[in-house]
Amino acid sequence: MTDQAESVRDFLIDEHLWQGTREELTDEVPLIANRVVDSMGLLRLVAWIEERYAITIDDTEVVPANFATIASIAALIGEKERQPSRP
Repeated sequence: MTDQAESVRDFLIDEHLWQGTREELTDEVPLIANRVVDSMGLLRLVAWIEERYAITIDDTEVVPANFATIASIAALIGEKERQPSRP
């Protein structure tokens, strides 16, 4: 479990009013398929990630594969953090 995964989990619990337990919101729970995140929630999540991690997520990166699970979101954040900063 990464710090990014925990931060995303906290955001989903706090902002999306997750009804289950914290333990049920595992890194592999399908977020879109289980309606944890809807289209508006996805936009809020992307904005929060960009602000929290000082990264930019391109429109082409906002695809189900990158936002399917907490694990895939954490992987995207980690990948973006490893990329050199653009001027």
